[in-house]
Amino acid sequence: MPDPLRAVAMSAGCRRIVGLVSLLLAVPVLAPASLPQAFHPAQEPDNLPLSGLVGNSITDIVWSGRHLWVATERGLARWDPALGNGLSPADWITFTEINGLGRGSVSALVAVGDTVWAATVVDSIVPGVARPLQTGTGLSVTVDGGTNWRHIANETIFDTTRASFEAGPRTSIQNGCFGLAAVGDTVWATFFAGSSVRSPDLGWTWERVIPGGGGRITFSPTDIEADVRDRERVADSLATAGGDPQRIAELRGEADSLAVLYLQHRTFAVVAYGDTVWIGTSSGLVSSFDYGQSWTIHRVRPDTTGEPLLGNISANWVVAIERDLEEYGGESIWAGANVSEGPGQVAAMNRSTDLGESWQTLGPTFAWDFAFANGDTTWAGTNEGLLVSADGGATWEEKVVADPFTREKLRPPFIGVERVTLPSGEVSLWSGADNGLGCSLDGGTTWTILSSPVKTPSLDRGEVVGLGGLVDAGNARTYAAPSPFAPSHGERSRIVYSLSETSSVTIEIFDFASRRVVTLLDGEERGGDQNHGENWDGLNEDGEPVANGVYFYRIKASSGNQAFGSMVLLD
Repeated sequence: MPDPLRAVAMSAGCRRIVGLVSLLLAVPVLAPASLPQAFHPAQEPDNLPLSGLVGNSITDIVWSGRHLWVATERGLARWDPALGNGLSPADWITFTEINGLGRGSVSALVAVGDTVWAATVVDSIVPGVARPLQTGTGLSVTVDGGTNWRHIANETIFDTTRASFEAGPRTSIQNGCFGLAAVGDTVWATFFAGSSVRSPDLGWTWERVIPGGGGRITFSPTDIEADVRDRERVADSLATAGGDPQRIAELRGEADSLAVLYLQHRTFAVVAYGDTVWIGTSSGLVSSFDYGQSWTIHRVRPDTTGEPLLGNISANWVVAIERDLEEYGGESIWAGANVSEGPGQVAAMNRSTDLGESWQTLGPTFAWDFAFANGDTTWAGTNEGLLVSADGGATWEEKVVADPFTREKLRPPFIGVERVTLPSGEVSLWSGADNGLGCSLDGGTTWTILSSPVKTPSLDRGEVVGLGGLVDAGNARTYAAPSPFAPSHGERSRIVYSLSETSSVTIEIFDFASRRVVTLLDGEERGGDQNHGENWDGLNEDGEPVANGVYFYRIKASSGNQAFGSMVLLD
């Protein structure tokens, strides 16, 4: 089956390019700037939130009714609409580990009023494993809009000395939290290895709630092999003896359900309201209308020929769930479902208007997040781009998120999408991707992109310009990121620099043999007191893709100042 943990790690901006280390070891290292490795806040004193939106890899966007919260690889950013429209760094602050969040990237988020829960993960290197594994570092909660935070470590939640947690997991490796839901003082959290848990008292006590029921958590197929074989043997014996066909079908159905039970306990998404809870797992979507006492399982159902029956969800790995309260009092449940184990699955969006009794399969792909407008308009963040439907999901259109001023373009996957009504009555639409946050004030026609590269001292005066963000502690005047980058996957490497004074700028890119590949800018004016970035798409002067390797660039300003940098193209 596809590796769900790998896909979630990709969605959270934790990409690793195989072979990078060996490539870099084979190439001489030159002095000009590479990607900065050490950072420090751009403001004092300590222990205060960072000013601005800090972080580029957006992993979730949530409107609490008071603030917009944006999860990134560097922390949790907050925008207060009372301060502005969110397009200026001055409208944002970012909370980090210094303020009480857990260590690492924010992997899950829920916000209601002034109560906010955030989960965090880091990468762990495990001997014998080729790629880093995600490790959960716990949950953090604030009840006063971020002024004070309380952190709850994974080890506290999964305390094996307490009832229902005896079986573990006994490590936080591969036990990150990817879904959160809050109802009053109750929080639901969905973990990859530890299944779903619930706290009724703001995280002071915890209980395991196994989605779909069951008396114990099932970590692997071997945990339930005996139970599966027992039911299969009884079914086969009854069939040989000419027993009741209905009972035989029930036993074989139980065996099939048990066989994928370990996948059902790998949980990802959760939505809760009142006594109702929906949980997305690697083996279907489960729902309860009595606070988790009884469950209904929604999954792909094949007929006798193996073809999927209509009216069920399209695939079993449910990574996103949203509830749409419709204009005239109805409600819909939307689910983004990717392919897991089992036949007849199609990655798609799914919608139910009857609390899961039946499902419509919609859209060209599955979604990581949804946002809804009045009427039948639905926005979906997907691996294919930011999609919008004006007819309840029957047809979809891709919206290109590009900023003509900064010359940036957001690239898939789009993980978060949210709509916010400003105090003026104007509606802002927000979308998050792996390289920034987009905002549109006209329904997705035009966009402003907020990205927070690590800032460098200005090319001409060596001073820090612009509001907020992080500053390169090594004083490099320029760098390029991402590096390495893969143009065939839609990636662009952005050359970052700053100017104190308005200047004409020329940027040339050279290969390892010092031959000029392309002139990216040729004496074009760039404004002073600003941070700038120019994207290279990996094409040469003739518009042809260049070969893998190390490339160097030179920035020259009309003031006479210049800086050098490098980047790695690895397609």
